[in-house]
Amino acid sequence: VAGREIARHLGVDREDVPAEWRQKAEILKTHPGPSQKPDYDAIPETGVQPVVHCTQEIPCNPCASVCDEGVIAIPGDGLLGRPQAADEGCKGCLKCLLICPGLAITLVDYRKDAENPTVTLPYEVYNRPLTKGDLVRLTDIDGQVLAQVPVVGTALSKAGRKTMIVRVKAPRALAKRVAGLRIQAAMEETGLQDVPVWVPDDAIVCRCERVTVGEIRRLIRSGLRDLNQIKAITRAGMGACGYKTCEPLMLGLFRQEGVALADVTVNTPRPLFVETPLAVLAGCEKDE
Repeated sequence: VAGREIARHLGVDREDVPAEWRQKAEILKTHPGPSQKPDYDAIPETGVQPVVHCTQEIPCNPCASVCDEGVIAIPGDGLLGRPQAADEGCKGCLKCLLICPGLAITLVDYRKDAENPTVTLPYEVYNRPLTKGDLVRLTDIDGQVLAQVPVVGTALSKAGRKTMIVRVKAPRALAKRVAGLRIQAAMEETGLQDVPVWVPDDAIVCRCERVTVGEIRRLIRSGLRDLNQIKAITRAGMGACGYKTCEPLMLGLFRQEGVALADVTVNTPRPLFVETPLAVLAGCEKDE
């Protein structure tokens, strides 16, 4: 649209911008539609079934565009809407699975074993390649583990993205809900100890205004509990960074001094401004 308007302005193109171009531009600006989980129960359990795990209507249609058999389509204008797969006709070419930028398509093949169909998934963790026999955890669209199964086959895509194809056998009751893999073992982790690190008085809290820890610490010990007051006194937080660095550091100082953060009034965010001389507003030139 912008290119056509520039060409017209320069006199090298007299054609109007097509109305459908502007309509599509407006569509692309819209927010995603409401989230809706796929209706897995409605997908047949015969032949090869592409399972589309998309949950929102977004302007994304490569899966429908690449499907030579017309099995995957997007209702309506062909751009917005959740892709839908026909009940039959899929030949298992894997084009939709490989092209989906969200890795949101899997194939379930019931032809050889309907009770334990083969599920084909995309895999792009390059530093952890999988091979036949590796145990992987199958997860649903929410990341919840469904089952642990061995890999029955892999293949590397020749496409530029180097997507790996991973095939597993899954129980019939779970196969359509398999949306991903978990390869990392679950770990029990403990959080860092909640002990504030002591910072010396000459350390800088606000780099923009060169305010030290000692200045802030003295105000805290004098009884101040409002970051807005501290900002007004020291200018800490008035710099170009917009209070990004000094606020968490100052809250840490309150904790060091034994003050509960529930008792602290946090900073009121304000837009950055630049001091402007009155001469500029008056339209005066330098030295006038």
